[in-house]
Amino acid sequence: MERPFFKRVILALGAALFIVLITSDAWAIPVFARKYQTTCSTCHWATFPALNPFGKAFKANGYRFPEDDEVFLKDSPVALGGEAWRRIFPNIVLPSTISHLVPIALLAETDFTVNPRISGGTTAFDGAINLELLTGGTLGESLSWFGTAQLYENNGSTLSEASVERLFCIYSPTLLGEKGLFNVQFGRFEPRAIPRSEHLSIIGTAPYLFSTWAILPTANFTAFFPNQNGVEFFGGKNGTKGNGGFSWASGIVNSEDQKNAMDMWDTPNQVNYGDEIVSNTKTQVQSADNPFDVNNSKDYYARISYKIGGMGVLGGGAVEESKKTTENWQEKSLTLSSFFYRGNAGFFNDPVGGTGWHSEGNHFWRYGMEADFSWWNFNFFGAATYFRDRTMNDVTIGSESGSNFDADLYTAELRWVALPWVIPAVRFENMNPSYDAGDIDSFNRYSTDITVLIRANVKFVIGAAFTDGGAPKSPFFDDVYRMGMIIGL
Repeated sequence: MERPFFKRVILALGAALFIVLITSDAWAIPVFARKYQTTCSTCHWATFPALNPFGKAFKANGYRFPEDDEVFLKDSPVALGGEAWRRIFPNIVLPSTISHLVPIALLAETDFTVNPRISGGTTAFDGAINLELLTGGTLGESLSWFGTAQLYENNGSTLSEASVERLFCIYSPTLLGEKGLFNVQFGRFEPRAIPRSEHLSIIGTAPYLFSTWAILPTANFTAFFPNQNGVEFFGGKNGTKGNGGFSWASGIVNSEDQKNAMDMWDTPNQVNYGDEIVSNTKTQVQSADNPFDVNNSKDYYARISYKIGGMGVLGGGAVEESKKTTENWQEKSLTLSSFFYRGNAGFFNDPVGGTGWHSEGNHFWRYGMEADFSWWNFNFFGAATYFRDRTMNDVTIGSESGSNFDADLYTAELRWVALPWVIPAVRFENMNPSYDAGDIDSFNRYSTDITVLIRANVKFVIGAAFTDGGAPKSPFFDDVYRMGMIIGL
């Protein structure tokens, strides 16, 4: 590329950064910060949306402070019935409470992107690429809810329709005199089987491959993401002296929504397999014989984790005071986890021609293990994720046919609080597909974001993502460089 191009990019970066730095106070108050009148960093790992140990305990307790939640409330709840009603239950409806404040918040994002692989225009101001509504709160002592709705999304030239991404309720009863041992979550949510939450990642330039990788020859586009509809059971218990501890989760969800998941990969006919091109896949799936879902099968999964050191998984322990400090991301802990996810998806006998569609018959596994290590201002995450797809009869691409489609993925991510308001993060992913037909060479993906917190709820991000090796030829894997602002209101 010519040097004037880089000069223009540098000038644009400098101008945008100057505009960001002179932006006046946003004074934005997200839902839970408003409820407790506390800073975003009480629950977030230096920068939102990543969670610190206290934030994880807050989530594990059904979006309540781990201990003495009512002591920290600054938003006086409105009582729905008198407390005396409890004494005459079940002859009357149990009382509850609601917030007197409107429990909603907004998340807005804007970007400037550079894509060297696109012919012609390689830079773009994407404007407001994302406007998201967030809601969450509690209903009485044992019910809570959380939800997000996409109000607006700009993907290049395509504008999305408003849609509910997540909306779920949690029932957290008191068992054996303790809360948090057992919870029930139902609605639309991100399964806890995922190695690391996509919604809580601070690297936004590229999503995790373990949540978005597609076994394209079988038309199996996702397992963890988009979010799933179903029911999940989860819980935990603090370890010795209240530190660390054991946590678990299991769930049953609808079979993956392949019709919507394909949108993540733009149009499937842009994905090349050597000289072959997958075509018509999306049209065929959308016209499948079951409009309610791809099939009537249900997926099931489980996860177990054990945390050594640090704050208790449900809060408490020797580092309880960390929620009152300015460096509450710091702790010395190691969390080891393992998971499996089992499902039944549809597939094509001929995905290139888009023929031979079966609404079920691809029995697949996703399983793996992770390690999450925190020390001082550093957090290191590593995961090994294994994809195993088995079709009930052969899939044919070109001269190759077969029913086994495997892929091994290794992920490493390092986050660092260089300053309380400067947080760099880097990620490395190594993907190794091994397909009977339509095989793809191994490749590496590199992603990085540097976050600069302008205010507690306003951040400037500059990042990049690129691949090497045999990544599929798709816009999903294009090299991209971006900068932008994200504001929580």
